[in-house]
Amino acid sequence: MMKSFFTPAPAGLDPEQMTARHERERHANNSIAILMSNGPAPSPEALAIMQRHVDGEISIEEAIKLTDAMLLTRYRPEAGSATSEANPAR
Repeated sequence: MMKSFFTPAPAGLDPEQMTARHERERHANNSIAILMSNGPAPSPEALAIMQRHVDGEISIEEAIKLTDAMLLTRYRPEAGSATSEANPAR
């Protein structure tokens, strides 16, 4: 079985909730594995966003929006700057 990047499921989830969480975790782990096949692991901030999705706190669409906002803040070129950060995918 693949290593998980996420904390274990909390106690008390019913079978339906556990199945849904397991699917979110599997998809998130697969996405990270694909990302890492071409580069480094995601940042702790990106993993924290994905943890919220795995835990069912936010939808995948919300996770994408939060990740996009985080990356734009981190890699947006400063006004008047001629250079920008290379490879803003992490």
